[in-house]
Amino acid sequence: MKEAIQLQNIQQINEFLSKLSDELDSQEAKKAVQVAYNKINVPTKTSEKYKQVPDAIAQMKKDFSRLSLAKKTHFTRSQEAIVTELTTFTRQAFQKGVDGIAYANIWFG
Repeated sequence: MKEAIQLQNIQQINEFLSKLSDELDSQEAKKAVQVAYNKINVPTKTSEKYKQVPDAIAQMKKDFSRLSLAKKTHFTRSQEAIVTELTTFTRQAFQKGVDGIAYANIWFG
Protein backbone atom coordinates (compact mmCIF):
# COMPACT_ATOMS: atom_id res chain seq x y z
CA MET A 1 0.00 0.00 0.00
CA LYS A 2 2.78 2.42 0.89
CA GLU A 3 4.50 1.81 -2.45
CA ALA A 4 1.23 2.43 -4.32
CA ILE A 5 0.86 5.81 -2.61
CA GLN A 6 4.48 6.66 -3.37
CA LEU A 7 3.98 5.76 -7.04
CA GLN A 8 0.83 7.87 -7.18
CA ASN A 9 2.67 10.85 -5.66
CA ILE A 10 5.58 10.45 -8.07
CA GLN A 11 3.15 10.29 -11.00
CA GLN A 12 1.47 13.50 -9.80
CA ILE A 13 4.83 15.24 -9.50
CA ASN A 14 5.78 14.08 -13.00
CA GLU A 15 2.51 15.52 -14.31
CA PHE A 16 3.31 18.88 -12.70
CA LEU A 17 6.81 18.82 -14.19
CA SER A 18 5.48 17.93 -17.64
CA LYS A 19 2.87 20.67 -17.51
CA LEU A 20 5.48 23.17 -16.39
CA SER A 21 7.93 22.15 -19.11
CA ASP A 22 5.23 22.54 -21.76
CA GLU A 23 4.56 26.11 -20.66
CA LEU A 24 8.18 27.28 -20.46
CA ASP A 25 9.82 29.17 -23.32
CA SER A 26 13.33 29.32 -21.84
CA GLN A 27 15.55 26.38 -22.74
CA GLU A 28 17.52 26.88 -19.53
CA ALA A 29 14.34 26.67 -17.44
CA LYS A 30 13.23 23.59 -19.37
CA LYS A 31 16.63 22.06 -18.67
CA ALA A 32 16.13 22.65 -14.92
CA VAL A 33 12.79 20.83 -15.12
CA GLN A 34 14.38 17.98 -17.07
CA VAL A 35 17.17 17.64 -14.52
CA ALA A 36 14.58 17.41 -11.72
CA TYR A 37 12.57 14.85 -13.69
CA ASN A 38 15.66 12.75 -14.36
CA LYS A 39 16.82 12.89 -10.75
CA ILE A 40 13.44 11.58 -9.62
CA ASN A 41 12.90 8.94 -12.29
CA VAL A 42 16.35 7.44 -12.90
CA PRO A 43 16.40 5.18 -9.80
CA THR A 44 14.67 1.85 -10.31
CA LYS A 45 13.20 1.40 -6.84
CA THR A 46 10.12 3.40 -5.94
CA SER A 47 11.47 4.25 -2.49
CA GLU A 48 14.65 5.68 -4.04
CA LYS A 49 12.62 7.76 -6.50
CA TYR A 50 10.49 9.03 -3.64
CA LYS A 51 13.55 10.08 -1.64
CA GLN A 52 14.85 12.11 -4.60
CA VAL A 53 11.77 14.32 -4.92
CA PRO A 54 12.46 16.99 -2.25
CA ASP A 55 16.04 17.58 -3.38
CA ALA A 56 15.09 17.59 -7.06
CA ILE A 57 12.30 20.12 -6.58
CA ALA A 58 14.43 22.29 -4.28
CA GLN A 59 17.26 22.36 -6.85
CA MET A 60 14.84 23.20 -9.67
CA LYS A 61 13.44 26.11 -7.65
CA LYS A 62 16.97 27.35 -6.94
CA ASP A 63 17.75 27.18 -10.66
CA PHE A 64 14.56 29.11 -11.42
CA SER A 65 15.52 31.78 -8.89
CA ARG A 66 18.99 32.06 -10.41
CA LEU A 67 17.54 32.40 -13.92
CA SER A 68 15.03 34.97 -12.78
CA LEU A 69 17.56 37.05 -10.85
CA ALA A 70 19.95 36.98 -13.80
CA LYS A 71 17.03 38.14 -15.97
CA LYS A 72 17.57 35.17 -18.27
CA THR A 73 13.92 34.26 -18.11
CA HIS A 74 10.62 35.70 -16.96
CA PHE A 75 8.07 33.40 -15.39
CA THR A 76 4.41 34.04 -16.15
CA ARG A 77 1.68 33.88 -13.54
CA SER A 78 0.58 30.55 -15.00
CA GLN A 79 4.08 29.10 -14.68
CA GLU A 80 4.42 30.46 -11.14
CA ALA A 81 1.04 28.90 -10.28
CA ILE A 82 2.28 25.48 -11.42
CA VAL A 83 5.44 25.84 -9.32
CA THR A 84 3.27 26.82 -6.34
CA GLU A 85 1.01 23.80 -6.86
CA LEU A 86 4.05 21.55 -7.17
CA THR A 87 5.58 22.98 -4.00
CA THR A 88 2.32 22.65 -2.08
CA PHE A 89 1.80 19.08 -3.25
CA THR A 90 5.39 18.17 -2.37
CA ARG A 91 4.99 19.73 1.06
CA GLN A 92 1.81 17.73 1.72
CA ALA A 93 3.15 14.46 0.31
CA PHE A 94 6.40 14.58 2.28
CA GLN A 95 5.30 16.06 5.59
CA LYS A 96 5.62 13.13 7.96
CA GLY A 97 6.53 14.08 11.50
CA VAL A 98 10.29 14.50 11.83
CA ASP A 99 10.71 13.93 8.07
CA GLY A 100 8.80 17.17 7.53
CA ILE A 101 11.55 19.07 9.33
CA ALA A 102 14.20 17.57 7.08
CA TYR A 103 12.37 18.91 4.01
CA ALA A 104 11.65 22.37 5.41
CA ASN A 105 14.10 23.98 2.98
CA ILE A 106 11.88 23.04 0.06
CA TRP A 107 8.95 24.90 1.58
CA PHE A 108 10.68 28.00 2.78
CA GLY A 109 13.70 28.08 0.49
